[in-house]
Amino acid sequence: MKKFIYFLFFVFFSSINFLSAQNDGDVLFDDTFLHEIRFENTDTNNYINTKNYQQLKMLVDGNVVDSVGFKRKGNISGYPSTNKFGIKIKTNKYVAGQEYDGTKEFTLHMNYQDPTMMREKLTYDLCSDMGLFSLRTAFAKVYINNVYWGLFTIVEGKDEMYKQVFNNRGMDAIESLDFGDMCFISNTPWDYDYLVSGWPRYQLEGGDSLTAWPNFSTMIDKANNSPSANYVDTLSKYLNIEDFLTYQAVNVYLMNFDSYLAFRGNQIFVYDTLTNIWQVTPWDFNASFGLWETSNQPNSYAMIPTAISGGCIASEINNHNQLKDYYLDAMCELTNSIGDTNNYFAKIDNFKNQIKQAVYDDTRKVVTNLDFDNGLEFGYNTLFGENQPALKTLVRERLLVVKQGLVNENYTCVSTIGIKEVIAEQSLSVFPNPASSIININYTNKIESNYTIKLVNALGQTLNNYSTKTTQLNIEDLPSGLYFIKVQNGNEVAIKKFIKQ
Repeated sequence: MKKFIYFLFFVFFSSINFLSAQNDGDVLFDDTFLHEIRFENTDTNNYINTKNYQQLKMLVDGNVVDSVGFKRKGNISGYPSTNKFGIKIKTNKYVAGQEYDGTKEFTLHMNYQDPTMMREKLTYDLCSDMGLFSLRTAFAKVYINNVYWGLFTIVEGKDEMYKQVFNNRGMDAIESLDFGDMCFISNTPWDYDYLVSGWPRYQLEGGDSLTAWPNFSTMIDKANNSPSANYVDTLSKYLNIEDFLTYQAVNVYLMNFDSYLAFRGNQIFVYDTLTNIWQVTPWDFNASFGLWETSNQPNSYAMIPTAISGGCIASEINNHNQLKDYYLDAMCELTNSIGDTNNYFAKIDNFKNQIKQAVYDDTRKVVTNLDFDNGLEFGYNTLFGENQPALKTLVRERLLVVKQGLVNENYTCVSTIGIKEVIAEQSLSVFPNPASSIININYTNKIESNYTIKLVNALGQTLNNYSTKTTQLNIEDLPSGLYFIKVQNGNEVAIKKFIKQ
C-alpha cells in the first residue's frame, strides 16, 4: 500500500497524467473552487451552426488534453442571439482510451433560462444527498479561442456514473422523454420505442436494444398490472421503487415540472445486471426550484399533488402503506436537509461567492446581473414570461407546505427528526467496489467516539450493526445486489453504496 502511495506521489510531481491515474473524477468535479476550461483552434461556425464533432485542444485548469471531441449540445436550451450553447466533450473521440481524470465524457450546461446559474447543480447535489444515483457537477469559466464564453456547469456523463457505480459504462439505459408517463401500453417491447404518430416517448440511451426494450416493457407491465396482494414484493424484483418515489419527492419538493410531474420526461432508467432491476437516474434540472409552470405557487403546491396521486406507478402510494412510507420518508429527509434553511442558505451564498464575478463577466447570458442577484434571494422575478420564485423564497415556502402536509398525513418522521443526513464522499470509503468476499471500510470524520456502523440492503433494512473498530466485513454469504454502509456520527450520517458480486 505504501509503495502505491509513493508511486502516486511521484507521478503527481512528475506529470499531469496523474489526473488519469486517479480514475474517479474527483479532480474534475471538485466543486470547492471555480474551474477554468479553455478550447483552442475551435471552428466557432461549426459549433454554433451544427452538432458535428470537431477535434481540438482542451485545457482544464491549465492541464492540456490534445485531440478531444467537442460539439454543441441541446435542442431548445441555447441562446442563438449570443451563441451560448451547451457543449459535449469526448476525450476519447479521436484518441482511443484517452481520459481526463479518469473521465472520457462530460458536458458543459449553459443553465438555460436560469438567472441564478445554480438550479441544476443544487438539485443534482440534493439527489446525491438523498442517496440517488446522481451525476456529479461543478462550475467552470469557459473560453473558446481565448474569448470568454461564460459560466457553465460541468456535468458528469451518464456513462461515467455507470462506470463509477456499476463498473460498466455500456449498461442498458432508457430515457423517459416528454409524455413518457410510465403507463402500460402493451406486451410488445417495441411499442415503447415510438408512439403517438412517430413521436418518441422513450429512447434508448445506451446498451443493447435487443435486451433493453424487453426488460423495460416487462418492468412497466409489472409496475402497472401486478396483483395488489403482492404488488410491492413483485415490483421490487424489477424496479428500485424506493428510489423512484424518492426521486419524485425531490421533484415535488423543488417544483421541478420539467419531469414526471408535468411533461413526464427527464428520468433515465438503467438496468443493473447484478441485481436485475431498473434503477432511476435523475436528469436535467435547469427548470428546478419552480422555474417553469409558475401558475403553481410554492406556498400552495401540494405535498402529494395529482401528478403523484394519479400517476402511473406513483399512484400506488394510495394502495400500499410501504410505498407511501417511502415517499413520505423522503419528504422527511428533505425537510431536514434543504429545509434546514440556515445551512442551505449558506450553501447558496457560498456558491454565489464562487461564481458571482464569472456571472457578472458573462456577456452572453440574456439576463442582467441584477436578475442573478435577485434570483438567489427572496421574492419573485418576471423573466421569460414566468413569475419565477427566488431560490430562498422557494426553499422557505416549500418547507412550510411539506411540514403541514406531513401533519395532515399524521406522519411522524421518526427516522429523520433531528438527523441531518449527508453523503460524506470524503470521510467514508468502501473498497473494493464491486466486491465478492471482503470489503474494507475507512471512516475519518470521527466527530464522536461511539458512532454506529450499519449494513443496509436496497430496501432500507438494517442487516447488521458493527462496532466502531470494524474496518473489514466478510460479505461472502450476502446475495448479489446493491447494499449500503451507513455510519451515524453525532448529527451526521455518511452513506456509501457498494455492489456484492
